[in-house]
Amino acid sequence: MRNDGRRVLITGGSKGIGRALALELARRGANVAIAARGQAAIDETLEAIRAVAPDRRAVGVAFDVTDAKAASDGVLRAVAELGGLDLLVCNSGAAQPGYAHELDASVYEDMIRLNYLGHVHCVLPLLPHFRRAKSGRIVLVSSMLGFMGLYGYTAYAASKFAIAGFGQALRQELGTVGVGVSICYPPTTRTPGLDAENATKPKDVWQLEADNSFSKTYSAEDVAVALADGEARGRAEIVVGMDSSFILWMSRTFPGLTRWLADKELDAARTKAGTRG
Repeated sequence: MRNDGRRVLITGGSKGIGRALALELARRGANVAIAARGQAAIDETLEAIRAVAPDRRAVGVAFDVTDAKAASDGVLRAVAELGGLDLLVCNSGAAQPGYAHELDASVYEDMIRLNYLGHVHCVLPLLPHFRRAKSGRIVLVSSMLGFMGLYGYTAYAASKFAIAGFGQALRQELGTVGVGVSICYPPTTRTPGLDAENATKPKDVWQLEADNSFSKTYSAEDVAVALADGEARGRAEIVVGMDSSFILWMSRTFPGLTRWLADKELDAARTKAGTRG
């Protein structure tokens, strides 16, 4: 199995997609390090990893990805404990929905610091390692809103687009030395992060997502399997399910039609939610 014995670091690895991915890769034979802010959640996830893969190494490191120094120290410590690194998955992030005119500028800054710079802070200190090794892979977890911005997600979508741009350029740079880069675009996924997001979601954004006829909500385990499979195949872009693949294809092949369909769905959702006008 391709993952057998590989050394993997997953940021945002104690909950949601990151936790599910840690368990999935451990089952496939990888030695896994997880990073997150909360030690209690890290410890619980490490217990779960050891339960499903008792013969694999499981390591936890606590740090905040928005702090460049803490992130650099943390990822280097994790690599030292694993004895090297073959795969880095940058998965930390959160969403704060809301109307553009109601969101404070600090929200836009927070989204960039967490979602985009949180990835950069973990990638940069490991580039010397990957360049020396001339092998390995980096996976950056963006979002479907990282290739198609939608109503109610201006701050979040901008930060996820930034991840995609960073990853696309990084793929070419590292490709010259034999290191792969993938960008994963998860759809709406049932996670603790989604629960937190829902607490501040405007009524018509709720309605738009409830009525969405193009994309369904997936489990964290579904996303983890798709990410693990896509990464193993060396995919530059990883999406989840045929519906997500179709939306990505439509947005690039027929952008005008895609915008028209999205606007029609939004109009219907706002009518139903009573927020038009």
